Amino acid sequence: MTGKLKIKEIAGLTGLSPSTVSRVLAGKNNVSPQAKEKVFYHARYMGILRDIPASRLLMNSLLVCAPAAAFTPNGDRYYYEVIQGIISEISHYDIHVKKCSLDINEADTTLFMKHVNQDDVDGVIIIGIDDESLYRLAAESDKPVVTINARDKKMRLDCVSPDHSSIGYSAAKHLLEKGHRQVLLFTDLRRETMIQRLEGFKRACQDHHLVFDESENLLVTKGYGEPEARANFKKYLQQRSKQQLPSAILCGGGAIARAVLGELKNHQLQVPEDISVMSCAYSHEMDEIKSLGLTAAFQPCRELGSEAVCILQSRLTRNISSRFNLLLQGSIELGNSVADVNWRRRELYQTHSIP
Repeated sequence: MTGKLKIKEIAGLTGLSPSTVSRVLAGKNNVSPQAKEKVFYHARYMGILRDIPASRLLMNSLLVCAPAAAFTPNGDRYYYEVIQGIISEISHYDIHVKKCSLDINEADTTLFMKHVNQDDVDGVIIIGIDDESLYRLAAESDKPVVTINARDKKMRLDCVSPDHSSIGYSAAKHLLEKGHRQVLLFTDLRRETMIQRLEGFKRACQDHHLVFDESENLLVTKGYGEPEARANFKKYLQQRSKQQLPSAILCGGGAIARAVLGELKNHQLQVPEDISVMSCAYSHEMDEIKSLGLTAAFQPCRELGSEAVCILQSRLTRNISSRFNLLLQGSIELGNSVADVNWRRRELYQTHSIP
């Protein structure tokens, strides 16, 4: 059956005009939600949606829910960049992006449902929200929903995230394979994603036959900012002699890494001669991290937004029950901040101090 005959057949089944059916299947936004629902129902049954190119987005409006700071470059820069990935992915199509600001742990569910229930909203992306009650409402909304950097533990929603456990594991493994044995993880544990990195760190220690001791291998800061991290690390250094300090420090983010470098310098400790420093960082921080000479494990950023849009599209074109849990891997970029202890023991390693 040709494409034109299928359009006529759907028109006959739905009571809509062939031109309306054609506009729906072309992803145009000048059709009603009721018309789209009718066309999609019959198109799925006839197998037509599987033949629609992946590049065609069948949405009028996309609702993006995130913490308020994510919608400004001066707020949460990481989530702001994720949203730019979403916008970039749909930039070639006539799709309106609607925004809904929500609290991370206690989201305003009434506000959320007000936005979701708007007729022209065809898909929802939830970024960095950990509220389980919100997940339940999203799953019951009968609209495709994807979470970014947040996991629905009851497996009702599609999810795309950095593979935080793998990133934590790979970063720790890099240090351990350089011969470091006393490694400190300095991080924030307020979110589930940071706990996943900690679990990866622990697993790397286990694989290298090292016992993870929380009092020796973990330093927690409360807050994402550099001032808080600097105060915590300063106190940590004051409570220990030089002989009690770790061989290497893995920092949970760029702000923590800057705080560590600053306080080590104040205490006349050189990197990497006295202590090696490595950071977990975001891809949009790459230029700054490289300018500091840091070795870092970078996690994907804009790619999360792009993949979330693709998952939404697959939900609109494929009527399947299984949910996605897509984990994007990071990468390790080498700098001058990590000494190779194995070579140093053989007197073969030449250090390059970070000023």
